[in-house]
Formats: sequence, C-alpha cells, structure tokens
Amino acid sequence: MLATAELLIEILLLGGAPNPVIKLNVSDSIAFQENPKAVRHCDHKVIGFTGWRVVGAKQIVRGVVAIDDLMKRQPSYAHLSASVQEHVAVAAAALASSCADVEMVEDESSALPVSDSDCDSVVTGPDDPTKVTYAPHTDDNGCFVARQEDNNCYDYANDIATNSFAQPGRGSGVCKRTARPCVANDCSSVRQAAESDGLVWVGTALPTTLPPSGHYVSLHIWPRSNFHWLRMDADLMWSHKPGGSRVRNVDNRGRKIDDPAQADVSPWSTHCGYMRTKPSNVTIY
Repeated sequence: MLATAELLIEILLLGGAPNPVIKLNVSDSIAFQENPKAVRHCDHKVIGFTGWRVVGAKQIVRGVVAIDDLMKRQPSYAHLSASVQEHVAVAAAALASSCADVEMVEDESSALPVSDSDCDSVVTGPDDPTKVTYAPHTDDNGCFVARQEDNNCYDYANDIATNSFAQPGRGSGVCKRTARPCVANDCSSVRQAAESDGLVWVGTALPTTLPPSGHYVSLHIWPRSNFHWLRMDADLMWSHKPGGSRVRNVDNRGRKIDDPAQADVSPWSTHCGYMRTKPSNVTIY
C-alpha cells in the first residue's frame, strides 16, 4: 500500500549516535515506495551507510539508484555534514554496483533468533574479564539480540544493556537524558564524557593481556559526525555492535579483529585509543 502521508526515512549509518532522519513529502513518499521486487543478495559493509529505512518499519532499501537520488535531493539532506554526504554518496554507489538488481530487504534483525529473556530493565555483564565472551545470544541474557535496536556500540562495549541507545556522558549527567548525542564527536570530548561515566583512560598502545578486573574498549571517531566503540573479549579478540544492528566480530572487510587500530571500521577513521570499563562501576544511559 502506497503512503498517503509524509514518511520519515532513516539514513542507516550504524554508529553510536542515532541515525539521521529525513522527512519526505507525500509525493516523494510514494516514489520511495514504488520499487521493483526485492533481490536479497547485496554486498555491504558492517558499519557505515547500509541503506534507507522507513522509521518504524523492517525493510531496508539499498542499491536503488533512483531512491539514492531521491533522498539526496531532499532539503534536509543538504543540512548533513559534508563528510556524511560524501560518505553516503560513495557507499550508495558501491551498493548499487554490487547488488544483482535493485533491492528491498528485510531488516537483518528480523532474521535473528530472539531471546525470551526479560530485558525490560538494565542488564549488567560480569566484571571478570575471563567471562566477557563473544556470544550475542547469551551475553547479558541475550538482550543485545532481544533488544537489538535499543542498544548500541557504547552499551555493548561496556557490556551493559540499557535499552537507551547509550551516549557517553549522559548517564553521569554531562547532558540531559534526552540528548542524542551528549557531547561533540571528537576524541577529547567523547573520552572525557566516558571518563565521567566511570571509564578509565588507558592510552593508545594496544592492550595485550586482560586487566585484573573489567575489560578494555576501543574508541573510534568519524570526525564531526559520529562515534564507535569496540570491546576486547576474553580471547583478546575484539567485537562490536554497529548502532542498532547486530553484534559482530569482524570489520568491514570481514576480518576478525585483533587490533582495532588496524581494523577497517571506516568512515570511523580516527582511532582515539583505549579505555577500561568495569560494568559494576560505570553509569551509562
């Protein structure tokens, strides 16, 4: 059924800050929905622009040049930062060339098993670093799966499922709890906000052993646009949760992550360094 009202379209960037949203008028909303039959095979990165989605819906549109052009013509699109516009243009072109045809796919979250756990309240992971493992369906009682869209990279990195799409600094009162994001997207601001939440700065050298308690996290910045966090697991490998998408243990090239500074998490091009978090001792929201 075609839209009879204005649609809100999410630009799926899969970062720590909420995705930008563009409002379409009725005629453009109808044009957005007039797409050929879906083809479900389309290569895309695990982080960065992966397509367009109607807010509240489960379908993602990617690899459709006409839709890409429609979205880039919107007045609110022009208000996005130059770096975001440049990234979307390059990534959208890559998707269009890699798809077998045009594509409208179901959101990947709908294909994942959903935990029966009660995730309505905050679930906190262990302080013992040997128990921080890459196991999305059991980690924090499976809440990173059951409440996938409500938890982001900062939740996952701290191993705390808040269901609030947590922002550095918000839990410790640096900003209002309605702020998204809480602070400017640069290394210094996000680091200070995380320290306010209870995380401890470690430095820029890759940790090669587990800490006595808590675990290490890695901070990455898309300059002036967004932030991203990765988590060291008990096997000294790293995993992450791009935005409201599923948990991963690979980078944009499909490689397991043993050194976050060398991982491809573009366009998060600035590696700020490492911090230590202890789930029982940090306050995030």
